[in-house]
Amino acid sequence: MIAHSQKLIDGINRLGINADESQIQSLEAYIHAVMEFNKTYNLVRADTEDEIAVNHVLDSLAAYSPLAQIVSRLESKTQNRPVQVADIGSGGGCPGLPLATVFPQVSFTLVERMEKRCVFLEDAVKKMGLKNVKVLCSAADAVEAESFDLEVFRAFHPFDKKIVKLLLRMLKKGGTLAAYKARSEKIEAEMQEIKMMVPEYKKIPLEVPYLEDHERNLVVIEDPRA
Repeated sequence: MIAHSQKLIDGINRLGINADESQIQSLEAYIHAVMEFNKTYNLVRADTEDEIAVNHVLDSLAAYSPLAQIVSRLESKTQNRPVQVADIGSGGGCPGLPLATVFPQVSFTLVERMEKRCVFLEDAVKKMGLKNVKVLCSAADAVEAESFDLEVFRAFHPFDKKIVKLLLRMLKKGGTLAAYKARSEKIEAEMQEIKMMVPEYKKIPLEVPYLEDHERNLVVIEDPRA
């Protein structure tokens, strides 16, 4: 059995992420923090560090390449300020904390309504040594309008009209939504429900190292109000 740290490093390399030693250590610190507090806070579905590394950290980082393109495009618009990214319904911190580690130039906000999880997130940010992350302990519908250039979410909520309206309210004009999703048929059913609000979207297949038999996709929605 490959040790979880070796799987993490191998997976990061396979995803084409040029992570330095401090970033690897930051991700390791996150994995240890989840293991320490998972039973208390019910953060993720995982029993071992290996499962956290693969099923959550590498799963989050699998979208690195398409998200890097989105961030680059948004940076050309924002110019003199960092791109503002929100992880909506952050829960145990995925995808926000792994992404914040590999996008140090981007400002991340972890939006989470449950206070006990916010306590964990604050602690994890400190242990990871991240300077580009803040935790917002709030329900999504209480977040200030037009706060973010990019909103990412994983296991947050299926797309429906109410959720799309909520997400667009928080999004700056011309921003982007990026949702981690699983099976294509479920995605198509969800998008059919909201096609009047979101007439166009991209479905980008993702390959998660060590989870090649699991279908994963990134659904990207450009602001339909733009």
